[in-house]
Amino acid sequence: MSFCRGCGHQIHETAQSCPQCGAVTAHSTLAPAQGGSLWLPVPSLVCGVIVAFALFDPSDWDQDQVVGCALIAVVAIVLGGISLAKQKKGAGMAIAGLILGVVGLLGAIGSQL
Repeated sequence: MSFCRGCGHQIHETAQSCPQCGAVTAHSTLAPAQGGSLWLPVPSLVCGVIVAFALFDPSDWDQDQVVGCALIAVVAIVLGGISLAKQKKGAGMAIAGLILGVVGLLGAIGSQL
């Protein structure tokens, strides 16, 4: 027998949740998945998409637009890199944000050449 972390009620070792308070046990398959949250990969992807859409603007860019695009691209790259290094969850979004950020940064630099 073990004890519930939520209320201290004695429960069976194989119980998925506490019958007294309903708290999920530590060894339960219902426990939340480990690996991080989506707070880093989602903003990375959003910034990467913004920069990628900005590259479709056919007009000539002034200095402010280039700097803004480059900064947003750097944010996408940094957030994507940190997300890939620190957590497993959202790795696909982090990779997409990282790639779009690099493409956007290269496009911003290329627009000044």
